[in-house]
Amino acid sequence: MELLNKNIVITGAASGIGEALARHFLRLKANVFLSDRNQKKLAFVAEKLGCPHHVCDVGKEKDILALVKQANADLGHIDLFCSNAGIFFKDEFISSELDNQYWTESWHINVMSHVYAARHVLPQMIQRRSGYFLQIISAAALLSQIGASAYSATKSAALSFAESLAISNGLNGIKVSAVCPQYVATPMLGFNDPKASRDINNLISPDEAALQIIDGVLQGKFLIVTDTDAIKFFERKCKDYDRWIAGMQILHDKIIQEPGEINLGQMHKFI
Repeated sequence: MELLNKNIVITGAASGIGEALARHFLRLKANVFLSDRNQKKLAFVAEKLGCPHHVCDVGKEKDILALVKQANADLGHIDLFCSNAGIFFKDEFISSELDNQYWTESWHINVMSHVYAARHVLPQMIQRRSGYFLQIISAAALLSQIGASAYSATKSAALSFAESLAISNGLNGIKVSAVCPQYVATPMLGFNDPKASRDINNLISPDEAALQIIDGVLQGKFLIVTDTDAIKFFERKCKDYDRWIAGMQILHDKIIQEPGEINLGQMHKFI
């Protein structure tokens, strides 16, 4: 996909990968519309980048609909919708499941936000026989995330939805990219300094992730990863599922024993 003068909407754009994508899309002369549910941070980033913006909780369909209407009013139409916003909960106890509230919120934000975006943007794209859904998911969709069962389950569902969206609409001129980044130094993992990844193995900055994602978009790739090891691990999983489960069990115990509890911001050190 060529990005020059394309109209792009990004959710979760007030920090992390979303903010980095916005900066790089702008450098490629795209028109960028920002969204986030954190009004203060969104306003700050939007002013810094000079972009129109709209506060949106992507877990609520009415908010997505309002976002799409505002973006259409400001941009004319939407060429690329980037569903970047996501939520992450640790399992409260090693041996028990999360409270239902966390599962429900994870489902609405990590899965239904993609469904709502497609529901309200796809018709205009089909009419033009052109459009792109860039869905930032997670390597957890391919490999699971130790200590975050709701996150893993909902990210797997999001990847499955992306596949369905691509299969059903590819012949209508609609492209879909499912991005499965592994460890990125974002606030979700406790990194508020975007440069914190320097000299840390298995961890990359939001800027590095954004550049790889945009390269994948330019190539029109369905599956985009930011770490080739994710594909190697996924291939091992597919080749021998039982052996992969056994290996993950060992990693699970190692992670618990080393930090004393599952510290998801430190997991990259054990891979």
